[in-house]
Amino acid sequence: MKKLITIILAALYAESSTVLASENNNQTTEKWIATELAFESATDYSATGADNVEMDVVFTHKESHRVMTIPAFWDGGKTFRVRFAPTLEGRWSWTSVCPADKSLADKSGTITCQPYTGNLDIYRHGFLKTKPGVKHLMYDDGTPFFYLGDTHWGMYTEEYDEPGPHAGTTGAKSHFKYIVDRRVEQGFTVYQSEPIGAKFNLRDGRVDQSDIEGFQMADKYYQYIAQRGLVHANAEFFFAADLSKQLATNHQALRHISRYWVARFGAYPVMWTMAQEVDNDFYYEIGNHKLYSYADNPWVKIAEYIHAADAYSHPLSAHQENAVKTSVTGKGCEILDNPRGGGGRSVFADDDVARQAGHTWWAAQWSPALGDVSDPEMIWDYWTSPRPAVNYEGRYCGLWTKDFGSRAQGWISYLSGFFGYGYGAIDIWLYKSSFDIGAPSFDGVDSISISDKMRPWSESVEYPSAHHMRHLRTFMEQFDWWNLVPVLHGNPSYRDVSKGYAYAKTAHRHIFYFYARNRKTGVLRPTATTLTPLTATWYNPRTGTTLPSATLQGGAKGFTLPEKPDADDWVLIVAAE
Repeated sequence: MKKLITIILAALYAESSTVLASENNNQTTEKWIATELAFESATDYSATGADNVEMDVVFTHKESHRVMTIPAFWDGGKTFRVRFAPTLEGRWSWTSVCPADKSLADKSGTITCQPYTGNLDIYRHGFLKTKPGVKHLMYDDGTPFFYLGDTHWGMYTEEYDEPGPHAGTTGAKSHFKYIVDRRVEQGFTVYQSEPIGAKFNLRDGRVDQSDIEGFQMADKYYQYIAQRGLVHANAEFFFAADLSKQLATNHQALRHISRYWVARFGAYPVMWTMAQEVDNDFYYEIGNHKLYSYADNPWVKIAEYIHAADAYSHPLSAHQENAVKTSVTGKGCEILDNPRGGGGRSVFADDDVARQAGHTWWAAQWSPALGDVSDPEMIWDYWTSPRPAVNYEGRYCGLWTKDFGSRAQGWISYLSGFFGYGYGAIDIWLYKSSFDIGAPSFDGVDSISISDKMRPWSESVEYPSAHHMRHLRTFMEQFDWWNLVPVLHGNPSYRDVSKGYAYAKTAHRHIFYFYARNRKTGVLRPTATTLTPLTATWYNPRTGTTLPSATLQGGAKGFTLPEKPDADDWVLIVAAE
């Protein structure tokens, strides 16, 4: 019996209608847009699950002969699906392979890929990638990608089809969609999620019929994020402490659920982060977690399984422990006494391990005290790695910092060589969370009271610092920010007067972020690359406005930088006239 193939043009995602076509029809889609093929098995797997049925669809590009092998996923009952986003324009032929279920094998067809006609950068330039030795993320065509993320560890608990009880006066019809839309308007480029509160359960190492409805709900979240043009930096599994010892050593199960996740979501613009704080031992020494140590961390193999299944080679990382416990080589960390902790060293630090596991970027958790950020060892440890680093998780606004701290973290991160920043706000980073809201906090500058922490997402989505993130992005995108090189505290090319600053430079610019609450700056000392005369221009990171430039006259001791316009945080651009 001839099987039917369902083609869903993912430019419309869930809103599209189902189009049925016979095996040999030539379907049409656009470049980088996920297209879905559905297959019906002769066997109903509702009772048993389909863990032992591995199906692939092999896509071959006619003109270039490029081959992409995409894993299919079981979607309950008799249904299997494959999602494919063409990476090249032209004609693709495909053939299904499934040794364990002959009724799913040897199906074939074609897909014609036309140019993308929309205006979203992720489809205009292609999915993200990394390049060894290049410190920033980039689109497929090599265009630098500005990473500005918003944190949603409890994405699956955010109401999709209703506003929910925290919507206030927003007028939201969908809690989830409202925040996504606002973040897009505010200039964010990445949505960061974990499966906390998901309606499926992978802790048993299986995907069974009871999980399918939860995964179909997950599709809606992933599809909407992709539809709005955001990259989805997602954790594939559960919170690391929920990993059982039995599952941690069951590599067949880990491989299966890794492959399933990639099959289901890999045709969207994503980045893989695996799970919560899994690099390097999930705080083995300081918590109740005793399932694995640095030496037997199972997430190295999980990364390898994800990488092996992913035909797109999406950027893959491990959400790191807090930087006081884990960096790249352990420099700048509070070195743990017990060697089970790895001495602060990432389990992916070795290049051979990284290549095998597909680890291509660092998802750091760096949240230094904001009075004076001077972590030169930590900064240089990330900067000297050939892999780009993102400050993936820091202090969340309204929980562990205020608007100043949230804004400052972004600027400090980018000027310290972390070419990416993960913003977060109360009741958004983890919806309806009571975590750490019963006591005040201090970020090194500001005190965050208990009453400060009692804010619903309908208020925190409009925190001024969220709007200030657009100014950070707008400023950086005016020049070649990807060429910034951090200049550490104590560098002889700059004599600081105020300790509260971050400083980076390109071949033609010096960028200072002065955040100490005074007007002090410093002296830029002449070097072989210093040009004269220089201009100094102040940029307000709170308003996005630029003040008139002034000429700096150099002396024997260098160029004295002008005082800040006021005691708030300011950015100073020093460049050749």
